[in-house]
Amino acid sequence: MKLMPIKFAPLPLPLSFISVSLPKSFIPLSRSYTMTTMTTKTTHIDRTAHEPRDNVLFPFPHLSPTYHPHHPPLPPLLPPSPAPQQPIHFLPGQWLDLYHPPFPPHQKPGGFTITSPPQSPYLELAIQSSPSNPPAAYLWQAPPSSLLNTPVRVRIGGSFVYPPPSSIQYKKVVFVAGGVGINPIMSMLSHLSTLSLRERKEKEVVVLYGIKDPDGVIQNGDTSQALFLDRIAGLFAGEDGLRGNIELFLTGGTTKDSSECGPEKLIQADGVQLPFVKRRIGLPDLAEAIGEEKDETVVYICGVPSMTDQLVEGLTSPQGLGMDEKRVLYEKWW
Repeated sequence: MKLMPIKFAPLPLPLSFISVSLPKSFIPLSRSYTMTTMTTKTTHIDRTAHEPRDNVLFPFPHLSPTYHPHHPPLPPLLPPSPAPQQPIHFLPGQWLDLYHPPFPPHQKPGGFTITSPPQSPYLELAIQSSPSNPPAAYLWQAPPSSLLNTPVRVRIGGSFVYPPPSSIQYKKVVFVAGGVGINPIMSMLSHLSTLSLRERKEKEVVVLYGIKDPDGVIQNGDTSQALFLDRIAGLFAGEDGLRGNIELFLTGGTTKDSSECGPEKLIQADGVQLPFVKRRIGLPDLAEAIGEEKDETVVYICGVPSMTDQLVEGLTSPQGLGMDEKRVLYEKWW
């Protein structure tokens, strides 16, 4: 399964194709949000019919592919062009509809989560190589240089966003990501890191990140195989970083469920020591992360439906933690 991070920038900043391990080649990295892959039953536009959307379709007239032999780090952003007449606004966690040439009538768009913060001049996406998904296949066409100066059109949508409604008061944010469920959370964490030092220190931030690691490459120190892990770790680094912690849950091999116990170990990402265990994320992990502050905490969950449903039920049911449903926000990817 091949995936890549991509940067869009509004009118007319470039699209960057990034190879993350082998020079000028793509390797498994992530997949994007629930709207990325097509199923035999529904498409992105069908699954999100109930979601809010902008009524404006924005043109991106230039895509300029570039190569980068390793990940991390991502290549530096290019200087921004003059602002478009109507700038694109979005909230951390939202996705976009993407239409690609030749723009046939009744074209169904692809859906891709924005992983960059609103403060960035780019719209960064993580797009999975999926031949059955026309928009993803279009962006993965070879050679990538064939996309040079080709246009796409995008529209912002989605309701899984940070910050939560203003009526919800909170001191702690717990982010739970399964696999590429990290994509919208990446945007949220990046946004938090752009706030003033005082605002950053007011909120405690906990990240529970579940990642498939069947070959053990991540636990052996190759953190480039965990999408955005080094970048996330960097957001917590130093005295000026986010206040909180990151916990990793590595699955694969003989790992079965969250009841499996094993000693906690450490790996290093971007100079930050991160604890990890070899099992799935379970409700006890969320209970520990939330602590005694469930009425002062908001929880964001993004993962496969089975994981998301189980954790949301455990958090909100009277038999579980009994949290207010308004404090548990979630998104599913397929």
